[in-house]
Amino acid sequence: MCLICVEIAKSKMSVNEARQQLREMRLGMDKDHIAEVEAKLDQVEKATSGKP
Repeated sequence: MCLICVEIAKSKMSVNEARQQLREMRLGMDKDHIAEVEAKLDQVEKATSGKP
């Protein structure tokens, strides 16, 4: 698990912070994991926004 995943799971990082970190780290990351992180961030964002 990457730092972004760990911090999001602990609710220690906001979605905006996580997206910023992902932009900074994406060059060194596996493309499949980038997609996984983006999906996870979308999920968290939907859950916290209250929109279906």
